Amino acid sequence: MSAAVWLVTILLLAALAHVGGNGDQEITGKTLKRNAWQQLCDGLCALVLRAAHLAFTIHRSFQAWVQNSLSQAELDVQELLQGDDTEELTEKRQHLADFLQSLPQRPEHFAVILPEANECSQGGTMAFEVDAVETLCTCALLAKVPRLTVYTRNGSLKTSFDEIAYRLRKSSMTQRVTANGRMARICLDDGKHVEYSGGDDMDVDADLCIERPLSLHVSLWSRDNGYPALARLARELASQAECGRLPSGSIDESYVATKLVDAAGHQHPDLVLLYDDLVCIPDFPPWQLQNSEVFQVGSATARSLGNAVLSAFASYANIEKRFGK
Repeated sequence: MSAAVWLVTILLLAALAHVGGNGDQEITGKTLKRNAWQQLCDGLCALVLRAAHLAFTIHRSFQAWVQNSLSQAELDVQELLQGDDTEELTEKRQHLADFLQSLPQRPEHFAVILPEANECSQGGTMAFEVDAVETLCTCALLAKVPRLTVYTRNGSLKTSFDEIAYRLRKSSMTQRVTANGRMARICLDDGKHVEYSGGDDMDVDADLCIERPLSLHVSLWSRDNGYPALARLARELASQAECGRLPSGSIDESYVATKLVDAAGHQHPDLVLLYDDLVCIPDFPPWQLQNSEVFQVGSATARSLGNAVLSAFASYANIEKRFGK
């Protein structure tokens, strides 16, 4: 139960006690006794409110401490992920995994917007993007986030699909962070191609004769998944309605929303990391940002992509979600 719900519950109980102390009053000769009972209820309400405020303050302080704990230790996440399997680094990796998995809340669907090709200063464009996807997959596996979307406006990630798939099949980074050193089963999808690493789509456990579950599903998005996809869908629906294959009355907002869902069933990332110095989200599908929290870290100033992801997860753990219209 979240802190907000817990606080509201206590307030309701205190209010009920207060009403119980004031209700059904009758003019009798025991006015003094009634006033004493009312004062007792008022004092109880005040005590409960002060205790709730203190507990909430402690909770918020603990969350802030959790968010800054690794930063204060100047932990270089990238070094942990890429370093050799020394005893010290293995222990630190386990501490990092324990920290991420102990956060009060983690995103089920994590999206990352990478900088444009001409903004990448870390060497070749393709090398940077392949390295970035491997790092993001490793961080997602550490935090046990089941869905990851990586976005570049110009679609260069989709162009590098084969190189990314090959890297994930051979990745020692992802293997280090999985249980017993077994390769994680990752599905890579760009909307047209699907590739599995750590076993193909029919991979089964030889002992149990059951299909191994996916550890992570990775989608590669570009601006083509935004407004161009909406335009193509509009033309398709108009054509079907004109030919009589689709009743025009059935086309409404909910129907269009089901058609705009990603091929993997991904929609509405819980957390979006804008790893760029831009002041806007460049052509990201707007309907996918309905319930998303956006966290920005400048790619030019960030210590590393791994540290940016860590900061985003820690910030997301502090967010109080309020679902409504």
